[in-house]
Amino acid sequence: MSYRIYWRRNDGVSGHVWLSAGDMDALAVEMTLQGMPWPGDRLPESGADAVLTADEVESAIAAARETPLGISDGQLWIDWLVFLEGAIQNGGLLIRA
Repeated sequence: MSYRIYWRRNDGVSGHVWLSAGDMDALAVEMTLQGMPWPGDRLPESGADAVLTADEVESAIAAARETPLGISDGQLWIDWLVFLEGAIQNGGLLIRA
């Protein structure tokens, strides 16, 4: 399974990422280690969607540190944080599995 994650307002060119289940799991573990309030229980099952509001994303990113605590791919972590910051300005996230 993979995840397609979009800013709720995007232009079809920017504002989206595709993550494997492994990458999403690694990011979720890192967010937990950093104490980020990420609603991981709302990740959709295959064929479904989930929405995270800009306020939810902002609450999560407020606790984030640039230096990862457990994830081995530091660039994935930095790219994720930048993507989340963009989501705050663009209405939150739409997650499709």
